[in-house]
Amino acid sequence: MALKLASYNVEGCTSPLKRSQIFQVLRKEGANVIFLQETHFKIDHFPNLSFSYFSNWYHCGSTSSNSKGVSIGFQKKVPFLLLEQRSDAEGRYLFIKGTIGQQLYTFVNVYAPNTNQTYWIKEVLQLLESFSEGITIMGGDLNLVLNPILDSSSHKSVHSQKALSSLLQHLSRAHLIDVWRSINPNTVDYTFFSQAHGSYQRLDYFFISQQHLQLCTQASIGHIVLSDHAPLYIQMSPPPNSRPAKYWRLNEQLLSVPEAELRLRHALEEYFTKNCTPDVSKCTIWDADKAFFRGQCISTGAHIKKNRMKQIDELLKKITSLESVHKRTLLQSHLD
Repeated sequence: MALKLASYNVEGCTSPLKRSQIFQVLRKEGANVIFLQETHFKIDHFPNLSFSYFSNWYHCGSTSSNSKGVSIGFQKKVPFLLLEQRSDAEGRYLFIKGTIGQQLYTFVNVYAPNTNQTYWIKEVLQLLESFSEGITIMGGDLNLVLNPILDSSSHKSVHSQKALSSLLQHLSRAHLIDVWRSINPNTVDYTFFSQAHGSYQRLDYFFISQQHLQLCTQASIGHIVLSDHAPLYIQMSPPPNSRPAKYWRLNEQLLSVPEAELRLRHALEEYFTKNCTPDVSKCTIWDADKAFFRGQCISTGAHIKKNRMKQIDELLKKITSLESVHKRTLLQSHLD
């Protein structure tokens, strides 16, 4: 399925009112997978969000302070099934691996510290190497600019060019591509405003495994309103070989139609009469019957629908004919 992902350093969201405002902004933008950083959630003190628009949640909290915490949430219609999860005790990174439909994904949410960012990110990439499978998407606040010329209004960085180049090489070896910069190669825009320094910076990123970059169709930056960061969005189309899982369910209304009930009853009686023989096990007969009955339900439903559509077409023809006559004659009798 198509995904719209959002990454947002929310600068704390323990308040129900602020959470509601954040979810309202992300929902309005159509996000269905969200990465939150600096949630300030503590371990074993996560709020119950199962009844919100984003109802499937995975958290990493901190034991030491109210300045960390990362979470990943899925909109209720995204059928994410968790296979494996990994996080740290400091509330700075969260890895989750699972499926959406038939496609395997690895989602990584990171909130880098304010110091030694390049070293910390390299360590995370090393841990990710043995964990990631399928389509890997890493998002979050790296607390640094990768390209000071384009990503900082001051065109400066506290990190040396050598340190940044080394980090870019590690990202390249991990086959992770900066989605926003790839889609907007020459655009100047920022996700963070520092009041202390009076400057803007692009600190928030989405990276995707290189071979899946073509799935990303859009990347945009929101407004700095509820936090000192702006949300970052990327739009992804479904993988070409990914098909949503399909499950058959019995249309119970079919059994309330006398014609359908009669057809299905006769079909089952005939099936068991022909197949209940001593040389075939009851288990095999029952398993085969489920497939047979499903096929009978589908064909019976199609037959009834065809007859109903035929009746509707005939009624529409009569209505059209009467309407045409009434337009010519305006006789009340044609409306009765």
